Amino acid sequence: MTETAPVIQAFWPLARRIRPRNIRIVTEQAGSQATVPAGGLALSKATASVIRYRKSATLLTADEIAALRSAISGMLAVADDRGYEYWAGLHGLPLPISCTHATPLFLPWHRAYLYYFEQYLLDVMPEGVQVSLPWWDWSSQAGMPPAYADPELPDGTPNPLAGAPVTGIPDAQFTEENMPRADHTNRTPGPTGPGHRSSGLPSAQEVSAVLALQDFDDFTNQLEDLHNRVHVWVGGTMSEIPVAAFDPLFWAHHTMIDRIWALWQQANPGAGAGPVPLDYPLGPFPTLNVGQTLSITGLGYQYAAATNSATPPA
Repeated sequence: MTETAPVIQAFWPLARRIRPRNIRIVTEQAGSQATVPAGGLALSKATASVIRYRKSATLLTADEIAALRSAISGMLAVADDRGYEYWAGLHGLPLPISCTHATPLFLPWHRAYLYYFEQYLLDVMPEGVQVSLPWWDWSSQAGMPPAYADPELPDGTPNPLAGAPVTGIPDAQFTEENMPRADHTNRTPGPTGPGHRSSGLPSAQEVSAVLALQDFDDFTNQLEDLHNRVHVWVGGTMSEIPVAAFDPLFWAHHTMIDRIWALWQQANPGAGAGPVPLDYPLGPFPTLNVGQTLSITGLGYQYAAATNSATPPA
């Protein structure tokens, strides 16, 4: 029997209109329970004395950009469950759909997702060469970071941060209701600068207003609204849940979302993740539950201090 995709909702009504879908949390699907070792923490390639620092994409050095491009290219060349195709596909297609949106699991699930992706970026790098996911500070409203925008490198080779193949999805899972077949990511970015309201990128003032919220449910709901706007602003494959994670810019965008959550956690220590039990497993990830995502230091990384437009409330 041919397996076809359920109808998958776009990130925001401003995107191409398709029927809503019922997002199933993967840990509730039969046979998809994640196993969490008793008292165990997810293993990291960092130690308490060697923490990875995630930096703004616009503040990366030339060597750091080169290392990131090398790591993305390395993952693209891996054809098993350590590779780019596999991890990009976990978010939407191919089936089963694993991402969580519009639930209190939105932030913990995507933090776990980033964590594992970053681990496999490290896996493809030579021993001793560090790489971390940078964040795209879209609240500056300046548009895409230059490192991600140029389609070609100075030597004429493709820029691996500008796009990626969309592979590993059976033809039957591309439907007219979901989206036409895509073989490569593409972008149709919206206007830059202030004054464009919902058609532009979220502003620093909007981020500050979200950071000022004290209730986790209010915070995650309004942060996800900003998140949706960015996906739609980028357009193209980034605006479609089934294939958004194939775009390398997806990871910089979601690292920004994770960073905003980390800033909110600093201002609201002990806030947890709303009504979700801390021992709730985050499938399909094998060793992380919700509680284990609440400490970024415990996951082996921090956000580098920098002058930027999204700052925690006073």
